[in-house]
Amino acid sequence: MARFLYLHGSGHTRDSFAGQTATFPGSESLALPGHPAGEPRASVPELAAWLAAVIPQRASGSAVICGNSLGAAVALQTALDYPDRVAGLILIGGGARLRVGSQVFDMLDQRWPACIGELVGLSVDERCPPELRRRLHEMHVVVGQRATRMDYAACNAFDIMDRVGSIATPTLIVVGANDRMTPPKYATFLQQAIARSQLAVIDAAGHLPHLEQTPIVNDAIARWSREHLK
Repeated sequence: MARFLYLHGSGHTRDSFAGQTATFPGSESLALPGHPAGEPRASVPELAAWLAAVIPQRASGSAVICGNSLGAAVALQTALDYPDRVAGLILIGGGARLRVGSQVFDMLDQRWPACIGELVGLSVDERCPPELRRRLHEMHVVVGQRATRMDYAACNAFDIMDRVGSIATPTLIVVGANDRMTPPKYATFLQQAIARSQLAVIDAAGHLPHLEQTPIVNDAIARWSREHLK
């Protein structure tokens, strides 16, 4: 079985995928540069180049890349630019384009850190428990304003609409039914564009179903892995 590597989303840390690494032995959650250690990268292609250099250090030849939001964008870009490094894709809250509203940048520029609660609120279903909201708030504090803003700027510039159809990698697409940041139509587009893909819509979840509905997402990952990976 291929090695699984997880990539978190904007303003988060490697702890975002603790529920997956605890369930799937041998998998590893990576911290993107600047989250919090190191220098943040300014674009998705730069992050894909970083990941392509990391994969041989963590896996034998190639890996299954599971990314959330910004992490999903990096996974997609890596599959396009370095296909020999990617054995499979799991895209959670992802899209072929990730436009970010100006209000998010206004919040980050003018009201940090008071805006963190609002950022968290945009990311989760309204039924998300307070403890998970606190965990997400702490991640943003650890990562800080500069790296978080660079993450959102990288997402805003990301656009592979004209290339995504060339991806031939086995792909699982996961989306929260109540995702307000990348609504289910983004996932549907990916599923229609990527030939070897499967879609899982997760009820009672927003942009972070791997955190909001961990057992359900883990079950979907396990089923897909059995069916589509050697």
